[in-house]
Amino acid sequence: MSKLIKVPTSKLTESEWQDLRQTFVDKGMVGGSDAGTLLGLNKYKSPINLFYQAVGLSRLPNKMNHIMLHGKQLEEYVANCWQYFDGTSEGWVDNTLNSKKIKTYRKVRAIVLNPNYPALFANIDGQITSHPVYGKKKGILEIKTISGYSADSYEAGIPPSYLAQIQQYMLVMGYEYGEICYLKDGRELGVVTFEADPELQERILVEANNFQRRVYQAKKVIEEYRAHNPYADDNELYGVISDLEPDADDSQAFNEFISEKHKARANEGIMQGTDEHQEWAVMAANLSDEIKEKEEEKRLYQNRLKQLMEHNNAAVLKLPDGKVTWRKQFLITLNK
Repeated sequence: MSKLIKVPTSKLTESEWQDLRQTFVDKGMVGGSDAGTLLGLNKYKSPINLFYQAVGLSRLPNKMNHIMLHGKQLEEYVANCWQYFDGTSEGWVDNTLNSKKIKTYRKVRAIVLNPNYPALFANIDGQITSHPVYGKKKGILEIKTISGYSADSYEAGIPPSYLAQIQQYMLVMGYEYGEICYLKDGRELGVVTFEADPELQERILVEANNFQRRVYQAKKVIEEYRAHNPYADDNELYGVISDLEPDADDSQAFNEFISEKHKARANEGIMQGTDEHQEWAVMAANLSDEIKEKEEEKRLYQNRLKQLMEHNNAAVLKLPDGKVTWRKQFLITLNK
């Protein structure tokens, strides 16, 4: 395995760290938090966002919000809790009060590059240095804070994009295992262990390599176009590389991005559609009607459940194979 390259980040402010990270994005490289996006596992971000960020035309830069800041500031606390966590709340309390660490980690204050994978970079939360199962074998420690509502939306309580993230980190670092330690609703600690998944890692690598090639091509087209059109604005540049942008996906993020991009156009044109485009339009129209009908049907069953729970002054309805909770939000959780 090639020697890893570490770019120090310990003395950087948040803004400086973002600027440093952007230098790798500008090269078409993919970080762990973006691996799930490329695989279509992130409902909050689309590959088209990554693409236009990488080529320098994105209107959606990465910005820290209050939720992200809470998560960042809790990282060290949750990682410290992880060292004492044996899988049970009681054991964690006992181990913590008796200063009994059952596993250890060290903070990695650097962005890590692996020459074998030039399309990837990693910014891991921690490097596991001792583990009750894996001994002294190093592993990935990834820290997450998550709401109960969000966790209940996913199998095992872990968003799929997190799985891609930790697999990408294992690939870059050359490790065989990793753990996600999460704090749910600020009070419930949990740990999920993952072994390296060569199949998923290969998918990440293929998508990242393809993405980087696409970015390089787009930047070359932009450079050549600007050489002959030095005063070209962003709208023109969007147009000259639009054939290279990622294909449409079903995410809301794609819809929002492409809609903003379309509204910014200075000119309106007319194009002739094909039979395939006709089919797309018919499908969209028919699905809109079906969705409206299904939403009304869904609302009926939700209202029946709400009326039942309200009559019985219940916040939780236990089902033979799941449950319904109605506090601030109405949530149906079925055991699949």
